[in-house]
Amino acid sequence: MRTLRYFLLFIILLFGVLSCRDVRLSDIESYIDDRPDSALAAIRAIDTTALRGRAVKAKYSLLHAIALDKNYIDTADTRIVQPAVDWYSRHGSPEEKLKAWMYLGTEQFNGSLFNNAIVSYSLAVESAPLIGDQNLLGILYSKMADTFTKTFDYAQASDYIDKSLDCFRRCGRVDQEKLELLRKAGNLCQIRKWEEADSCFNTLLRDRSINGYIRERAMIEYALFLLSLRIPDESKAMEYFSKALEDGAKFENVSEQYAYAYLLCARGDNDEADSIWGRGAPAGGMDLYSYYYWRHRENLRQGDYYNAYHNLWYAMSARDSIIKKRFEVSASDSQRYFLERSVDNQTVMIHNQRQQVIIITLLCLALLFLSIIMYLLYQRVTHRRQEEQERFNIVIENLRNQVAKNERSNKRKAMFEFLANVYEETYRNVGDEDTSDNLVRVLKKKIGNLRTDPKAQEDFERMVDKEMDGIMTKFRNDCPSLNDSEYRMASYYFAGFDNTTVMIIMGISSLENTRSRKRFLRKKISEKYGLLGDHYASIIGGRT
Repeated sequence: MRTLRYFLLFIILLFGVLSCRDVRLSDIESYIDDRPDSALAAIRAIDTTALRGRAVKAKYSLLHAIALDKNYIDTADTRIVQPAVDWYSRHGSPEEKLKAWMYLGTEQFNGSLFNNAIVSYSLAVESAPLIGDQNLLGILYSKMADTFTKTFDYAQASDYIDKSLDCFRRCGRVDQEKLELLRKAGNLCQIRKWEEADSCFNTLLRDRSINGYIRERAMIEYALFLLSLRIPDESKAMEYFSKALEDGAKFENVSEQYAYAYLLCARGDNDEADSIWGRGAPAGGMDLYSYYYWRHRENLRQGDYYNAYHNLWYAMSARDSIIKKRFEVSASDSQRYFLERSVDNQTVMIHNQRQQVIIITLLCLALLFLSIIMYLLYQRVTHRRQEEQERFNIVIENLRNQVAKNERSNKRKAMFEFLANVYEETYRNVGDEDTSDNLVRVLKKKIGNLRTDPKAQEDFERMVDKEMDGIMTKFRNDCPSLNDSEYRMASYYFAGFDNTTVMIIMGISSLENTRSRKRFLRKKISEKYGLLGDHYASIIGGRT
């Protein structure tokens, strides 16, 4: 009992510790958006070795990735958020799944794995229809736009910027909406949609409610836009540069400084411009291209075509090196994706081969089963044919016996010559033909269709009357209340046909039914017509 008590106490304490950890993570989650620095400090203070359970580790992993991103710490270590991806991709809410994939994409983006980031963001988008948080969706679409911009797919980037704009507009995030509009304007410049870009810039600059960073960046980027036009508006560009600098704006890259230096030269402020040019050419990349490009523009303005040509050549060389590097990155990505796709294709091929083996096996089993059924059906048909042949062998033997017997007694010779002819034509060269059908055919040839033709039946009865002293006419007169079927049956027995032949001619289903109908007919005429009936019944019965 004491051991059990200690064990229960241990379980309660363990559950309490785990619950406290989960409550602590939930508490951090409640203020991570408002105080991301405090949240990051609290997360870092947690002893990760004490975390128990995949769900708890996944939650810690996701909160850690969110806190780093909100504190502008651009980590490329995907191991931070991977436990959350592994767990929430199969468990948890759609929002948790979306966040896990989104922050994995962010870490991949920070590591310049842009294609991988696009895949992760796309997996996050799969949960978007189930998410009502428009701010979260706006952030996701904005991150996707950044990634497509990095891969120089400006058309896709524009689509996701529009989606992000719509989400921020719905949730009332005006600051983010204006920032996305500014990004859209810059993206439109990249794809040379000048009129749309001009419209976006003017929308921002006419909005007096916009202050601070967004307005300053809008003025600087609009000034660069004005210098990029086929007919540059240098005075207006200088105006926007000056306003931005007066408001405290800072250049974010040296390319903007070189453009400003060009405008200073155009305005005659050569000393200030020289202080920028005097720093020399940068090491490479877009900064090197910008340096030589704006020096080229300044040479053209001054009419120094010799230096303008050389600076343009240097600028083009720098741009070619950038393009080459982009293609190298693209080729490297393509090679990596080719290898990944090859592995995927092999997996798909193996899966398809397994399916093909299963399908072929099932088809073979189906064919085997069908073969067995066909064999059984064949055996059944063959058995029935054998039974039918045996049955008509009996008919043949009966007719042969009847003919031989009556030929010996020399009674009603003409009548039994008729039977002999019927027998001979019925069973001569029959082969596989149904004997019953052949008998009907021969009788129809001889006297018409006894089954369906009343005239043929009348002809047959006249023949019986002729050979047997008018027996059918007397029978109909002496027994007037029988039906046509009964008269027919009586005529066949008067003619000397046996039960098997009567069964075939009348189309009765079996010999047993034929015998039953014969007994019924004899009983009926005996009971109904007295001594006359007994006389006819004895004739019918005597022909068995």
